[in-house]
Amino acid sequence: MVLNIAICDDELIHRQVLSNYLDRTFPIKSYKLVEFANGEELIENYPEKLDILLLDIQMTGINGIEAAKKIRMFDTNVVIIFTTAIIEFMQQGYEVRAFRYLLKPIDYNEFSKHLLECKEDIANSYKNYLTIKEETEGNIIIIPIDSILYIETDSRCVLIHTDSQTYRTKVKINKFEKDLEDKKFYRCHRSYLINLNKVRCISKDSILIKNNEILVSRYKIKDLKTRVTDILGDLL
Repeated sequence: MVLNIAICDDELIHRQVLSNYLDRTFPIKSYKLVEFANGEELIENYPEKLDILLLDIQMTGINGIEAAKKIRMFDTNVVIIFTTAIIEFMQQGYEVRAFRYLLKPIDYNEFSKHLLECKEDIANSYKNYLTIKEETEGNIIIIPIDSILYIETDSRCVLIHTDSQTYRTKVKINKFEKDLEDKKFYRCHRSYLINLNKVRCISKDSILIKNNEILVSRYKIKDLKTRVTDILGDLL
């Protein structure tokens, strides 16, 4: 597996430090690296495939938090690792699902530990797929579970929403709920099965995944908040 990694930091010396740390952590041919000097450049030239993003929070122009919010609107899979010199910023990463925070000056051993954990998580996610028979063409489709945003019922069919497209199948949502019960999916409503890792915001009776507002049963909102909080605790 070759990792696609990006560094975004407006200070050259910090980009050089992280690049050097990556060389020490991973074999040179096991990853591809691109660098960006600011958030605007990152968003305008966002790579087609990105696994890990090392993103500075304090940058001139658009800061790292705002850049991450924009990125999460079209890429919910990339693993974001924030770098910052101020610990207070760490509380702002809930909405964008930051994997880790690295405090500057960044210690190599700490960096290496988190990057290797990140690589292991990515490798595990690549091994997990959902296989369905699509309703329209009857094709067998293999969908990476980590790419699924949510699943919903639509009349007699079920729609599987991912970052890139939506698939339609006649498999019942109850079957998906059972198959995904150990994958951090949650039945928040009789019509919706959501990927907890994709939740951006929770309100009184709905949640936000990407730009989609999804209803939550009033009987399940408390349990949903607990489950999302547990996941955030694992990430921070």
